[in-house]
Amino acid sequence: MDWGIGIAIGAIAVGVIAGVIIGMKNRKLMDQGVANKNRSVDFYMQETTFKTVVPDLQTVLGAMDTDALSGQRIGITKDSEHNRLIFRDSGSFAATLRDVGSSAEGIHLFAFRVNTWKNTKYGSIEMSARMGANIVLTTIEKAFLTLDYNAVAERVYVTDLKSETSFF
Repeated sequence: MDWGIGIAIGAIAVGVIAGVIIGMKNRKLMDQGVANKNRSVDFYMQETTFKTVVPDLQTVLGAMDTDALSGQRIGITKDSEHNRLIFRDSGSFAATLRDVGSSAEGIHLFAFRVNTWKNTKYGSIEMSARMGANIVLTTIEKAFLTLDYNAVAERVYVTDLKSETSFF
């Protein structure tokens, strides 16, 4: 057998095995409810506004399952200056949950948005970025529902998106 063909077959086999392992891990996260398996494939291009009686970001942060985030190596920082929570993983995406304000009726608004993500060389979002953002949004949704069962989420597509293309 030609060495080049053997190396090519070996590389393909390693790629298939890695893909199966990643797929199994992602399926397990969805089955456990850490990520939403029914989420729209282009959810990362939407801004989600939560209408709720929850008063502030600190309350939301206290209700979040931070173990689910840290288990996926997703960090959270609180930016008090801009009144937002910032979610980042190892470089494939960044997202924010910001306090938009409140109405006279006592309804508070919070907006979640995936701000940046890495693309594949074919122009689609990397699977790790999509899964990480899905986990963050699922964690936020669960926190709001824990605090206010009547919370409402509205989604709209945004146009000022930023992404990076990864060639490796």
